[in-house]
Amino acid sequence: MTYEQLCLLFAQSVTLKILRARSAPMMLSFFHTVFKEKNQTIITNAELVTRLSDYLTHTGYRATDDEIDAVSLLEDDDTKAKKYIDQWSNQGFLRKYPNDEGIDIHELSSDTEKVLHWVTTLQKREFIGTESRFKDIFSKLKELVDQSNKDPEQRIQELERKKFEIEQEIQAITITGKVQVFDDTQIKERVYDVNRMARELLGDFKEVESNFEQITQDIYRKQSERDVAKGTLLAYTLDAFEALRQKDQGKSFYSFWQFLMDETKQSEMRELIDKLYTLLEDRDIEYKNDRFLRKLKQSLHASGKKVIDANKKLSDKLSRVLNERNMTERRKTMELINDIRVLAFQTLGNHPSAEDFIEIETDPEMDLPDRWELADEKAASPAFQLPEGVGGEEYSLEDMQALFNHFHIDRAQLEERIQVQLQNKKQISLKELVEIYGSEKGLTELITYFAIASQSSSHIILETSDPVKLGNRIINLPMVLFTNSKN
Repeated sequence: MTYEQLCLLFAQSVTLKILRARSAPMMLSFFHTVFKEKNQTIITNAELVTRLSDYLTHTGYRATDDEIDAVSLLEDDDTKAKKYIDQWSNQGFLRKYPNDEGIDIHELSSDTEKVLHWVTTLQKREFIGTESRFKDIFSKLKELVDQSNKDPEQRIQELERKKFEIEQEIQAITITGKVQVFDDTQIKERVYDVNRMARELLGDFKEVESNFEQITQDIYRKQSERDVAKGTLLAYTLDAFEALRQKDQGKSFYSFWQFLMDETKQSEMRELIDKLYTLLEDRDIEYKNDRFLRKLKQSLHASGKKVIDANKKLSDKLSRVLNERNMTERRKTMELINDIRVLAFQTLGNHPSAEDFIEIETDPEMDLPDRWELADEKAASPAFQLPEGVGGEEYSLEDMQALFNHFHIDRAQLEERIQVQLQNKKQISLKELVEIYGSEKGLTELITYFAIASQSSSHIILETSDPVKLGNRIINLPMVLFTNSKN
């Protein structure tokens, strides 16, 4: 890392700007209290301003004129809190965006997450575990080597070795009746590591989401350039999106999201977390009443869903950009037509004089590819014989009804089916709905389910294939998950 690179980093890095801010101790302590201690990922603007006002009053913090404007120094804490929140949002310390109801909400930016994590590592810890982390490193090294080896014989030898170790352990337990378990120190060490990795994972989601937002900004920047064709803009967007998906970060995220959406894995995760807290209480192990892991699945789902929503938002914005360019081109075309019409009306009645014409010595040759040749005779339509009972000039009422009376899809009934199934579940897939209720109206009914999912922020459409049986046919469709945000 060179001197020039560090100078540029110190000038542009939001993370370093947070650390160099005069109000950094107050700001970071407030963020930790509101977001980390409460295990909250998002909070409304009004609630955040109220909490900051109370925090300023409680701590007795006094702002300086280089933090907010000098006029605000003499104002009450409510006004100062609002200006602080607006300032932090504008500087990238907080993210601010409207939810589905149009209410402004805030969450920590990825840079603020990095700072909070780094500051936490500076604090002296009462307990530092090395045994579990060393074993974790050793296990990952072994897994990396074993799972990268393409030699079938070596893989079989490794599996046989594991099989022998498992059989030896089973035999020892059978003979002695004793099971080797972790002691309290080993449990405490591993609980700490699990909490740390889970919190870091939530921060990583913001990095992925910011990458989607960067692509969206690049699209608008590209759109603002003059003479950019729609094809060029579309190709640029698809290439950027595909590049993000093919990066290690994108591949890892989508694999994780597919894992998280597995109902079996969700149930297993909830069961494991419940057993962990039961174990901590039974062994009387102090964990400072940290209930973060109990909310881990909800937090991961909420953070991951924002990445999926950012993806959908990117597609919607691209569609609007292309439609806007269509409208712009249509508007330009209409303006040209109107200009021609105005010129035509101006020349109406002003017939050109003979001086405006030139005389051609030979007859002009007309070359119009789509014109009718006057000498060509219209070819007769070839005769054909319809099968018996087909065709004719008489049409029955049933024929007209089959042509014009299309069946109606009751969308309200489909939405009611979804709500009924979500009363006791957190999610249900389109495949499961079809297995329960069937599909009376065929493919049109499935398309209506897709419309319901795409128009609600509570439902998810994944690119993962999820075949649905429709009559005697199997149709490959993207996975559709209807979720219940209240459960």
